[in-house]
Amino acid sequence: MDSSKEKLRDWKDYTGTDILVFKELDSTNIQAKKYIHELIEDGGTEDIRTVIIADHQTSGRGRMGRHWESPAGTGIWMSLIVSTDMEGDRIPGVTLLAALSVVRAVNNIARDNSIYNIEAGIKWPNDVIINEKKLSGILTELVVDPADKRKYIICGIGINVNDHRMDGEIYKYATSLRYESGVEWNRDILAAEVIRTLVEYISAYEVADSLEFIQRDYNSRLLNMNRRVRLISESRDNNEDEYISRGIDESGALIVESGDGTIEHIVSGEVSVRGLYGYV
Repeated sequence: MDSSKEKLRDWKDYTGTDILVFKELDSTNIQAKKYIHELIEDGGTEDIRTVIIADHQTSGRGRMGRHWESPAGTGIWMSLIVSTDMEGDRIPGVTLLAALSVVRAVNNIARDNSIYNIEAGIKWPNDVIINEKKLSGILTELVVDPADKRKYIICGIGINVNDHRMDGEIYKYATSLRYESGVEWNRDILAAEVIRTLVEYISAYEVADSLEFIQRDYNSRLLNMNRRVRLISESRDNNEDEYISRGIDESGALIVESGDGTIEHIVSGEVSVRGLYGYV
């Protein structure tokens, strides 16, 4: 993508994946589904690790069907496809792994390049935040082969990297690495770091059977850890109730404590977390 800059010599050796690059797509997740269905029609395969990446998306989307702005030449818009034997109820955990992968990659690259005004964190379950604004969104989906029940994870990741506009109503809660740091970032290296870490995490997750192996690290980067929050959901009786966020459990559910000390474990889905005085 960044042809004038240093590139990793061998993406596959570094990340453990194949890569398909497109100038423009409607959505990398949509293209990933097409790719999987073509595999299924051709008889499928036991082990797939492929990244689909686009310089521009015309119909990018995030959780709950929200539109994701994906301008050309500025961000990372990609989807990782991984075949898996994990049960379907464990797939949402991949979303948390992806958020942690983005945070680790951003913070490590910032540190290595002496960029001291960047410190990314997480708003549960999957928003990557810098200075109380959203840097990255993640959408994880599952495709199941109806014939042999083989499962394929699609983890779509969008990162605002070098967009310096970040103004107007659409960017009220969004930011980019360039906007926050004042310097341009190499998109290829950042994308490769995110994918390499995520592939390692998914492999470990399949063996570990829980998220306990990243629980402490994730909670250390959780921006609303031990802070008062509200849970926003149409299914909850009272969206105005206040809780204290106590971090994630080994399944990835958010532990919250009510005013009377009652503990709940909130599963990622249609519930959103909001700070009392802002997005975070």
